[in-house]
Amino acid sequence: MPGYAVLAHPWWVPLLFVLAVGHAQNICVTLYLHRSATHEGVKFRPAVEHLMRLWLWLTSAAVTREWVAVHRKHHAFADKEGDPHSPVVAGFWGIVLGGVFFYQKAARDPALLEKYGGGCPDDWVERHLYQGKRLLGIVLMFFIFVYLFGIVLGPLVWSGMAIWMPIMGNIINGVGHALGYRNFGTRDHSRNIYPWGIWILGEELHNNHHADPRSAKFKARWFEFDIGWIYIKILTFLRLARIVYARSHRPGQDGGPGRVATAGTRSRLGAPINARTGSLGVTVLKPLRLLLVATMAAVACTGGDGSRQAERDTLTQRQRDSLVGELPIPGARGVHGAMDVADSAKARQRMLDSIGS
Repeated sequence: MPGYAVLAHPWWVPLLFVLAVGHAQNICVTLYLHRSATHEGVKFRPAVEHLMRLWLWLTSAAVTREWVAVHRKHHAFADKEGDPHSPVVAGFWGIVLGGVFFYQKAARDPALLEKYGGGCPDDWVERHLYQGKRLLGIVLMFFIFVYLFGIVLGPLVWSGMAIWMPIMGNIINGVGHALGYRNFGTRDHSRNIYPWGIWILGEELHNNHHADPRSAKFKARWFEFDIGWIYIKILTFLRLARIVYARSHRPGQDGGPGRVATAGTRSRLGAPINARTGSLGVTVLKPLRLLLVATMAAVACTGGDGSRQAERDTLTQRQRDSLVGELPIPGARGVHGAMDVADSAKARQRMLDSIGS
């Protein structure tokens, strides 16, 4: 067993320890609380999920249902009256310096928790320990730190751990809605603070997130970096996580969730797909477009027999669009992409309706 104050020296050990603990805390917040529990863009193995819940209990006293409910309401009323922590409503410095108090006020609202906190863990450990004795974990860590760092440095290291999560939250909720650049024309004031999401594990790309909240990937442009997404990919490779949804669109597509072909993508015929238009780069296929148009026009103008007409009538418009979208011809991918946009919009509306119900 390590001796008393074993980590007190040299001077950089306590500092490095605070940074390591804070980074682990950021991992649990962005991967579990934000991308998984709130938006369900990624799912983790039960053991991995529980490990993150345990670490949050020990280092922050955060309750999953409270965090999820407050954040969902933030998206429902982003930068409008009803937003629990908007600098547009409460003022920039009010959120940057005191955003945690706005969060605590919202988290104490039973109606908010009931309306927006669905789908969160409700097992025995959550009810009786993580929520029932929420302060026990962080108190245990206080005494552990005093033993490891001594009576002087121990409380200082513990304080750094305790205020880490509120400070990061204030930065994202304040600066992330006031300063930075925008990739997408969202209806709120969200901003990307800077393009390299390392310090807060990708949460810095806040405008990207608001453009497509469910996406487990916050990166949207080639020069941006989301280290949280890298961690998710590693866990997926290790079969410890499953990606449910990740963005595939780029700026300039109105923030809508759609698939965009990238350079080097191959079509079903082996021809490279243009990254901007999605058209096939094979000029010999141009006559096929004319042939298809002529064939469709002939079918439309020909009445046909009754059985064939009945067969056509059994296809819905979506089924006809889907068939066209699968054809290896110019413009077909555009039909497929439009269907994806419509499906994603409907799914997002269903999520908002379920949140509002």
